[in-house]
Amino acid sequence: HISHFEERLFVSPASPMILPLTISLFVAVGGEAKESLGNPPAPYWPWSNPCKGAALKGYCDPSLSIEKRAEDFVNSISFEDKLQLFTNEAQDAPSVNVPKYHWWNEALHGVALSWNDSQLMMPLSHPYATSFPQVQTSSMSFNETLFAKLGNAIGVEARAFANLGWSGFTFWAPNVNIFRDPRWGRGQETPGEDPHLNAIYAATYVKNFQFGKEDPNRLRVSSCCKHFVAYSLEDSDGIGRFEFDAVVPEQDLADSYLPAFESCVVKGKASSVMCSYNSLNGVPMCANKKMLTDRLRGEWGFEGYVTSDCGAVEYVMDQHNYTQNIPETLNATFGAGMDLDCGLFATADQLRDPLKKAQVPMSMMDTALKHLVSVQMRIGMFDPKEQQPFAKLGADDISTDAHKTLALEAAQQGITLLKNDGDVLPLKGGKAMTVALIGPHCQSTAEMQGNYAGPAAHIVSPVEGITKYAAQVKYAQGCDNGIVCNNTAKSESIQKAVDLAKNEEVDAVVLFLGLNQHIEREGVDRLNVTMPGKQIELARKVASAVNGKKPVIVIFFSGGSLDIAWAKESDAFPALVWAGYPGQEGGQAVADVLFGKINPSGRLTQTFYRNEYTEQVKMSDMRMRPDGKGYPGRTYRFYTGEPVYEFGHGMSYTTFESNIIHDGREVGLGKLQAALEASHGPALSETVTTVKVNVTNMGDRAGAESILLMMEPPAEAKMAPKRTLIAFDKVYLEASEVRQVEFNITAHNLALADEQGNWKPQTGVWHLRVGDTKQKLNIVSER
Repeated sequence: HISHFEERLFVSPASPMILPLTISLFVAVGGEAKESLGNPPAPYWPWSNPCKGAALKGYCDPSLSIEKRAEDFVNSISFEDKLQLFTNEAQDAPSVNVPKYHWWNEALHGVALSWNDSQLMMPLSHPYATSFPQVQTSSMSFNETLFAKLGNAIGVEARAFANLGWSGFTFWAPNVNIFRDPRWGRGQETPGEDPHLNAIYAATYVKNFQFGKEDPNRLRVSSCCKHFVAYSLEDSDGIGRFEFDAVVPEQDLADSYLPAFESCVVKGKASSVMCSYNSLNGVPMCANKKMLTDRLRGEWGFEGYVTSDCGAVEYVMDQHNYTQNIPETLNATFGAGMDLDCGLFATADQLRDPLKKAQVPMSMMDTALKHLVSVQMRIGMFDPKEQQPFAKLGADDISTDAHKTLALEAAQQGITLLKNDGDVLPLKGGKAMTVALIGPHCQSTAEMQGNYAGPAAHIVSPVEGITKYAAQVKYAQGCDNGIVCNNTAKSESIQKAVDLAKNEEVDAVVLFLGLNQHIEREGVDRLNVTMPGKQIELARKVASAVNGKKPVIVIFFSGGSLDIAWAKESDAFPALVWAGYPGQEGGQAVADVLFGKINPSGRLTQTFYRNEYTEQVKMSDMRMRPDGKGYPGRTYRFYTGEPVYEFGHGMSYTTFESNIIHDGREVGLGKLQAALEASHGPALSETVTTVKVNVTNMGDRAGAESILLMMEPPAEAKMAPKRTLIAFDKVYLEASEVRQVEFNITAHNLALADEQGNWKPQTGVWHLRVGDTKQKLNIVSER
């Protein structure tokens, strides 16, 4: 399903990989370091202030409200110029002195995609942005403070890029769809499978990306929450994402699919939202007035612009067959509340006649234009530079030492220890050790970035990172063709790896296995959750050769979860570490955890299923809840089977003990009902009570603990989640230290979505839970 628009975004029909992904694979040549930016390229998409030298009146008058300036802009622009401004490749508008502008830029986990005049994304001569861990990895930190720091750092670099003319000012990130199925190729871009985690990440990232301390009332850059809504399929079950109709029960929509977007808009104040390719219950999202206007602007108070996903307007007609012609499609999409076509549908040539013939109302297009130009004005694109503190950001603010350190810290906090039998980790011996690194990821660089990653100045490979600790590092791929690992019968790769592992000089073996962007990415879903090719065979033969005489540790690089029961249930692999895609400092972070400089504190943000799950559940089935007829439900909140590893699992080199402190007081139904009505939605839900958690470090070394506060509904509640995350925090404790953390319990934490998607209070005994510790909380009707 590659349209004429998208063909330009792909490398070749034989290798349909979006260019940002491909470029990230070209960047790290043996982790070659770049000492400086060298000679930065000239601006290739420069923006010049349309109001420079103009009289301060109308849309050029910064003393007027944004609303009045936007209104004057729409009244001042000529008809022909107006037609140029409704696609992502907006052209010059001489009547209002506006230069061309490209709306589409990316900043998922670092500035990753910007454009030049020839439409090549992030050319290799481009300056290097900091490549932070993929979102799926950073989110495993369960650290809201870290989310804020990442948002701010990426926002600073994004504005610096824009000021230098190397990008636009509008960035289409983050991706806050829930990771409902591990086979989804883009799940790696999201925080995880939990609605509350995604909601907190969305609001925190967006707020800190968009707004800076220099001027909290002005946009530094614009952020976009995507993909609204129920988008989490690329190409599965014979269905492509461009024509997929996501059939979602209202109950699931309310408590699983919508919370992150509501939080992004209501708490994060996102200035843009992207409507997704899919239909929602029969209505294409980019033509869904109920969602884009009634819900987004009406209920949530959204003030920004709505862009389509790229090509989605065309697909309303060509793939969904929802409309029959150009005017009908324009009315369906812009009339629903969309403002910008990322594509080639709402071009001047296609708008001109329908507008002249009154087939498309000019007032509708004017509304869209006001939304677009209002965001540009909020950024300061129509104001003098001397009035903008963010205009000072430049090359010295890109890929700084501070941002490099933050990238390392994010990777360190996200890496998750799954298994550590016999306390084999951290490795002991340090500089006296010889370590064998085996597997297709042992020399990885750019593969640790994940998708939507731009060029990094330097990427630390596992070999480089571990070399800083061990006396000697030896390595062998074990696979002929990388991650795919389809070794032929004549291949000697596995035997060479086995011989290395058996070498008497080797003190420890570390296997580096997993996935990469050839297997999971935009446009590509997996068929199952098994390990690729002969990776398991490689691991087992290496472990068998060692025969317990030296530790064998397995490190996994991947976005989506894998069935790793083979390793969990085997004594041959005493330690397992999940590293996700840890970014430019990934090799260093992994080494720091292996050798104990860092005490691991990550927790899984997705459920690890056995592969049988993929035979029970179709990717295209959007239901979250089990049906009692063989459909087991999705995610830790509803899945009725036994996972390999649960959401929230993660170990440390020390031991923590948590105790919930609550006075056991009851919460009245009337108070709860009033709070629900006042809150309208989960994002700004009122607090009805509080709970405290005491955390004690029972071990002899310092470490950080992620406190995950769960709520379990009353046993009599029907179609309810088994439990759901309602709050989290991360605390650092010295050995034997005790810390107390207080959490707010909101009205929506004690309510359930009914089958119509309405939040209703639920009486009965609820249970607060942290780990294995529980505490009752009773909801009672007032007497």
